[in-house]
Amino acid sequence: MVAHILKLKLTLLRNGFKRSVWQLVGVIIGSLYALGIVAALILAAWFSADLQWLGYISVLISSLVILGWAIIPPLLTGVDLTLEPQRFVHFGIDQKVLGRALILAGFISIPAVLTLLGMLGFSVLWRLNSSALILGIIANLGTALVAILACQYLTIQATALRAKRRFREVSFAVLFLLLVSLGPIFSVLTSAATTIDEWIEPIARVLSYTPFGTFGAVAPAVTDGNWLMAIVHLVYGLTVLGVLYWLLVRATAKAVVTAPAPQRASKTKGLGPFKWLPATPTGSVAARAMVYWFKDPRYAMGVIMVPVLPVIFYFAGTQSENFFMMFFLGPLFGFLLGFSISADVSYDNTAFSLHVLTGVSGRDDRRGRVLACFLIGIVPVILGGVLPGLLTDQAWRVPGDLGLSLAAFLVALAISAVVSARYTYSVPLPGENPMKTPPGNGMRVMVTQLATFALMGLLLIPVAVPFGIGLATGATGLGWITLGAGLVYGAVLLFFGIRLGGRWMDSRLPELMQAVMLNR
Repeated sequence: MVAHILKLKLTLLRNGFKRSVWQLVGVIIGSLYALGIVAALILAAWFSADLQWLGYISVLISSLVILGWAIIPPLLTGVDLTLEPQRFVHFGIDQKVLGRALILAGFISIPAVLTLLGMLGFSVLWRLNSSALILGIIANLGTALVAILACQYLTIQATALRAKRRFREVSFAVLFLLLVSLGPIFSVLTSAATTIDEWIEPIARVLSYTPFGTFGAVAPAVTDGNWLMAIVHLVYGLTVLGVLYWLLVRATAKAVVTAPAPQRASKTKGLGPFKWLPATPTGSVAARAMVYWFKDPRYAMGVIMVPVLPVIFYFAGTQSENFFMMFFLGPLFGFLLGFSISADVSYDNTAFSLHVLTGVSGRDDRRGRVLACFLIGIVPVILGGVLPGLLTDQAWRVPGDLGLSLAAFLVALAISAVVSARYTYSVPLPGENPMKTPPGNGMRVMVTQLATFALMGLLLIPVAVPFGIGLATGATGLGWITLGAGLVYGAVLLFFGIRLGGRWMDSRLPELMQAVMLNR
């Protein structure tokens, strides 16, 4: 039975590559890139000579590998659930046998293989000491096993919790904020320490006594001649590995006999946006889109960046004592928020049938979606264009900054109104992890998004030129010209973008409906 399930996993992996040529190309390129990075790091380790630093590096690598596997796949990007335990509930397979089989199947993936190869390769750190090399190979292999088992266990636990909508939204927001805050946090740490030793050494020492870094501390203890501490770290790591395996077997057995938790729609009081927006086709589409903005975590990326970007730019400015990046907040807000509706039709999924069956015109559809995004984004865009100049006593540049910000927002809305009516691609389904990338779709998503951003930048040039000249010369008049040109130019582009997008939508309704059904 174990061999049969492993064969099934290999078949599924092979068929996944056959499903899409672009997916296979992306996997090959990504694998080669990852192998190149691993090879470069192994070569760097080969020429390292400082034994104390090698010990720190070993502990930090071990900790980062385990934490990366424990956080990123289960909670952010999602993992392959083709062999999740609940899919075997009807087959009557012995729970212990199934548990062992699924655990072994978790190692049949490209990331798992790369992790195993990488950790074994890092054993060259201890090539000058045969005893340390042997124990280093065992310890690094243990690190890879702990990382992959931790990922499987947390995935099973997170799968049950993700059935609760509030958990999905809160966990995504918190983890995303933590990830984007890592840069400022490390920046503060490095600036507070006079040398890198002052913060790497205590961190490595603490991590060596945790389940994350205990395997990484085995070989350094051997090179120091401290065999007792090496045995303690090795036994500690093996105990962690055994406990994790036992927990995973139990969790797998429980998942097999536990029915999935029903997903419930969130409770809503009143009509919300439908109450205060006009009872017209445009108003109805706008109200529906605003409900998405407030309740769908897939739209959270554009909203979360509004409070996060100022914090990141501020910390970056404190290091260089130059806060010029703060002046890019307005245009960035405009681009990001306007771009957020470029995949609106794809996000609708089967709900797009409402627009088809009720006969909403393409122009009303485009107007409604643009209106919803405009109401959500206009305040952050204005604040991002006005506050940096006022807070730095450079009020003379406020008109130009505001004009460029509004132009960026209107241009982004115009392009998105056209793009979402013409191009669709697979996106996370409603209720799925918003960071998940559907298989076989990465290349198309990347090309479409890059082309959209490039077009936005090109169309913003007529407004950016007077803004740049005014900024370089300090001419206040050019700032007011930028403000007027940004409003007029952006409004004209938005008008034609809505018309063109509406015309394309009217002529392609059947194709759009078919596309969103296939993208499921």
